[in-house]
Amino acid sequence: MVALRASLFLLPLLVTLAEAAPVHHHQRLRARSPCSAISGSSVSGSGAALSSSSTSTSSATSSKPVKSHSTKTTQATTTRPGAPTSTLKTISTSSTSAASTSTSTAAPASDKVVAAYYSDWAADIITPEQVDFDRFNWMDFAFAIPDENFNLQFTEDDSEDLLRRLVKAAHAKGKGVKLSIGGWTGSAFFSSAVSNDANRHTFVQNIANIYGQYNLDGIDIDWEYPGIAAASSSNGASPSDTSNLLEFFKLLRNTLPAGAVLSAAVQDWPWQGEDGSPESDMSAFAEQIDWVTLMNYDVSGSSSTPGANAPLSDQCGNSTYPQANAVAAVAAWTNAKFPADQIVLGVPSYGYVSQSSVNHLYDKRAHIRRALQVTSDAGSTSDGQVLFREVVSQGALMQQGGEWVGNNGFVKHWDDCSATPWLKSDAGEQVITYDDPDSLFVKAQYASQVGLRGVNMFDVSGDTTDWVLTDALRNGLGLS
Repeated sequence: MVALRASLFLLPLLVTLAEAAPVHHHQRLRARSPCSAISGSSVSGSGAALSSSSTSTSSATSSKPVKSHSTKTTQATTTRPGAPTSTLKTISTSSTSAASTSTSTAAPASDKVVAAYYSDWAADIITPEQVDFDRFNWMDFAFAIPDENFNLQFTEDDSEDLLRRLVKAAHAKGKGVKLSIGGWTGSAFFSSAVSNDANRHTFVQNIANIYGQYNLDGIDIDWEYPGIAAASSSNGASPSDTSNLLEFFKLLRNTLPAGAVLSAAVQDWPWQGEDGSPESDMSAFAEQIDWVTLMNYDVSGSSSTPGANAPLSDQCGNSTYPQANAVAAVAAWTNAKFPADQIVLGVPSYGYVSQSSVNHLYDKRAHIRRALQVTSDAGSTSDGQVLFREVVSQGALMQQGGEWVGNNGFVKHWDDCSATPWLKSDAGEQVITYDDPDSLFVKAQYASQVGLRGVNMFDVSGDTTDWVLTDALRNGLGLS
């Protein structure tokens, strides 16, 4: 069923893509190496009930699952010129030396990237030792957050221990770990950190120190977003952010070891230029970073008229936000001269709970016993994010005869416009928009067929204990 659906969907899609977004191949590859639209996405129209005007409410305004927590300063050796001093945990000079001599143990550049984020707040769901590095070759540890002095802070008391354990587990299998810096709630000081040469040197030196201290294999920059104060009006933003970011990447590339991998989590379109429009030429960035991860999720969140969380395309041609889907994102970046083989498609392991009564989508068979309401990660039955494993464990979804079907009053539907599933319970008055093995297989197969570098799942804790989402991604990429 999955392979048949993928073939039928991708054939016309790839014809359209070939006309709209020619794939550029980059001759030079480095040793190795989420962002999303915050407003809603249209997948409504003939035969579709996911709303064109759907926008996120509550937790849907975040590009990733967000926890409210205090930050903990973990490292700093350099202070921004003129900045007030504070009590910090100082890294010894040996960590800087380690950064200059360490080498990556991860898989070679020719391998497809099969990656996921490991969030430090999710350790009670999956420990570093439980990550199956036979299935993954990269893990991004989320997050370290820059402060006003351009030091890096972790967000949990056990973050440092978790990072060390994750690196140890990855290296035991010859795989790599990157530290992801920033995130939706951690991007307040990026603009000032890259704004001039002195600040860039301070920031880069602190990154180099933490790189060596934790024996990392790479750095992932998750700035949300250059030129835009997205999460808060207090976030720094400047028209020069993108040009300054390029200078930052050049310095970071020259400072870290030769084998270090640099990546960036990005929106579905290139970073904003000084004129407020997406940059038309990203080739200079491709010379400095190994790949970008398209954060193609959170396109629509909880709403009474919900849309797809992570649409593959605007297949029906009726989206209010036609640029916010995987196919359009690849077109936007490759048309801006960023090579397809340096693009990784970000995919979600979570969905959204909505209180809604939408209908008229393609209906899949369902196994019904009793009415059930699914509770989101925030404890709500009307809004919020929910991990795929929770949709299954709470009883709304089950496997039956090799198919994933609705359960306990939920009926599974398939939205052809976005190539994503959704669940509806009339009795519970709930709709769950999410991705499952079927839709992730299609996304990964698309990524493979258009020559992308691979896939990256946010985050690893959303998969089941038997890795059904990850295996679907691997199968879509043509990996065993």
